Amino acid sequence: MRDAFGGAFAIKIFLVFIIIYMFFTAIALNYARAFKVKNKVIDYLEDNEIITIDGMSAAQFEKMSRYFENEILDRYNYDVDIDCGGKTSYCYRGVGIKQIDIKSGKSDNLGVYYRVETYFTWQMPFIKMITALGNGGNGGEAPSGVVAISGETRPIIKK
Repeated sequence: MRDAFGGAFAIKIFLVFIIIYMFFTAIALNYARAFKVKNKVIDYLEDNEIITIDGMSAAQFEKMSRYFENEILDRYNYDVDIDCGGKTSYCYRGVGIKQIDIKSGKSDNLGVYYRVETYFTWQMPFIKMITALGNGGNGGEAPSGVVAISGETRPIIKK
């Protein structure tokens, strides 16, 4: 009986470590994907020297949307349901782009640079259940983990 109990206990410990390993591997893969998407968006903005997102022509906006559709959704399968809020100039499926103007002392606009944010989420059901116990009656819904990855383009000077 002692051998059967010891074997079952060892298998349970082994399964716990496998679950922990899979959890950290999944987080690392999601982080890497969000980081690659951020770099792709930064490369696109720098290569095309986009001066303003709000003042883009319809053709430029369509080209950028097609690029994001092909590179972000199809190639990297990146589609995060995050509301970027009012802090970005452009938000597309978990990619937030904020335009920041470069001004000299005379308040004329010399150029722009962009701050790009991508996000990834993680949640483990048993952690969600544990944190829901202390939420004080909000329906048992604990917020899931959301991590933002941010980067900036080089300055794009107006010609």
